[in-house]
Amino acid sequence: MRDLQNMLDETLEFYRRQERAIVAALAGLPRGRIKEKKIRNKIYYYLQYRNRDRVKDKYLGKDFPAELAEKIERREKLKKQLRDVRKAIKMISKKESEVELIEPIRELFQAFTKYGLWEVGIEVVGTWCFYLYQKYLFDTSYPIATMDIDILIPRPYKGRAFDISQYLKELGFLEHFNPDGSTYFTGFGVKIEFLAPERGKGVKKPEHIKSLGVTPQLLRYMDILLKENVELKISRGIKARVPAPSAFLIHKLLVAQKRREHGKKEKDIRQAIYTARYILRNPEEREKLVSLWNSLPNSWKNRVKRQLQMSYELLPLEIETIRTLSDFLP
Repeated sequence: MRDLQNMLDETLEFYRRQERAIVAALAGLPRGRIKEKKIRNKIYYYLQYRNRDRVKDKYLGKDFPAELAEKIERREKLKKQLRDVRKAIKMISKKESEVELIEPIRELFQAFTKYGLWEVGIEVVGTWCFYLYQKYLFDTSYPIATMDIDILIPRPYKGRAFDISQYLKELGFLEHFNPDGSTYFTGFGVKIEFLAPERGKGVKKPEHIKSLGVTPQLLRYMDILLKENVELKISRGIKARVPAPSAFLIHKLLVAQKRREHGKKEKDIRQAIYTARYILRNPEEREKLVSLWNSLPNSWKNRVKRQLQMSYELLPLEIETIRTLSDFLP
């Protein structure tokens, strides 16, 4: 496993590439805004733009210039994304002095491998799942902004007993409790949370899994991640199980529609679209995606489609991937 310094380096390089790509795209798009003037009860359109210290109007004609308007709108979206990218670069540069190694995570994965926990369905999900995709499945180099690790446990759990809580404490982690009674652990700059699928209506109280020594938080849509999975070889004697990219894609788009915080919503959609690049060129994953999609209720399909429509505005550089994915999902 790479340490946090390598992750920060990758994060910084990703955003610098994004900055270069956005600047290049902006260079080919028109500046200014479309302004209409009413002269003798007739509407005429002009492109208003600044030339040095002067504002100029360029006549466009009597018909609304729809194609030009689309390009100007795209430019504004890219300018907003460029501001966000440059803000991220500034923040990451400040974090480079706060690096801590993550060797304990390697030891945790090794223990899960040794005691056969991956084989009974336990998975790494969330942002760390996407990080493992990039390292072992496809080369996107999208940064992870958090060191939080989410471990998904099937419900009910029928695997071998292994006291995860005690093991993490021996490694040096501290145990904490969420308001709902679920447990999480912190240490070495990392937060480890345990999750399980929530089923039925209403809020359910988390159940303590005695054989594992943890109480997972119950969340919606998690069953999707357990339907298809991939086993990754991390290094000699260490592996990890993650959801298949097709399951990850659908889950991220479903979760995104419940996000209130813009940054987290954008992260979910961005990871989903980057994963879609891999899926769309991989026949096996395309088949899995079709199978999972057909198993969803119509209400869930509509939620996914709404997020795809929203992603056009959030990710103006990924329009072609979004359009191809939208066409692929009937």
